[in-house]
Amino acid sequence: MKFCGSKYQFDETFIVRSYESGVTNHVTLPTLCNYMQEIAGLSADSLGWGILKLQETKCTWMLSRLHIRVSRYVPWGGSVKLRTWPSGMKGRLVATRCFQAMDDSGNEVLQAHSEWLYVDMCGQKIVRLPESFAGLVPQGTPDIQFENIGGKFAKLDEVASGTEVRVRHSDLDFNDHVNNVHYVEWMLESMPPNQGPIEMDIVYRSAAKAGDLLVAECTSEGNRTLHQIRRPEDNIVLATAAMAWQ
Repeated sequence: MKFCGSKYQFDETFIVRSYESGVTNHVTLPTLCNYMQEIAGLSADSLGWGILKLQETKCTWMLSRLHIRVSRYVPWGGSVKLRTWPSGMKGRLVATRCFQAMDDSGNEVLQAHSEWLYVDMCGQKIVRLPESFAGLVPQGTPDIQFENIGGKFAKLDEVASGTEVRVRHSDLDFNDHVNNVHYVEWMLESMPPNQGPIEMDIVYRSAAKAGDLLVAECTSEGNRTLHQIRRPEDNIVLATAAMAWQ
């Protein structure tokens, strides 16, 4: 595998710890999502667009969509060499960021495309990206795109299984909302623990807070599963996803 190059790329190597591996002794999908979240923050910091800097102006980043394709789940003790870069803008409301990863032998581990919203923390509303942000994406910056596998939908028509989840204070992040990786963990609760999906497209639509009672629901369609996280109290769907399996 050959990494894409970008003027504003950021590289970091993660070692898979014992507590980051699952029952197969390999890195889990939520752990890979945590790695991407961490390197995205480090990259943004290095470019002057990190969370702490934005909080000075009462703004923050919120992940709105993540599409990841996993080629290999690295075993415990192995390395995940991750690269990320800001890859573009969709209008003036969405910033995109891409990821690539390989193992010690140069084998592809993952590719991913993500979409981020620039949010006013006081009003909890999406605001336009500053014009200066466009300078981080010079012409010719590589972008990773995938075929749509159907992660964006309004609501599941049929539910095959569901698991209740009570949001804990430890599930929250610095935005006082449930961290995005926990939604992935809850969605996977309905799946066999001995495998990980080869692809996931997850869309974040609304936020949950401590004390909320949620339900993780899913249904199957061939080698694809559809998932949603729903709050029964008001019937709001907080996140939807499609996952592809071998």
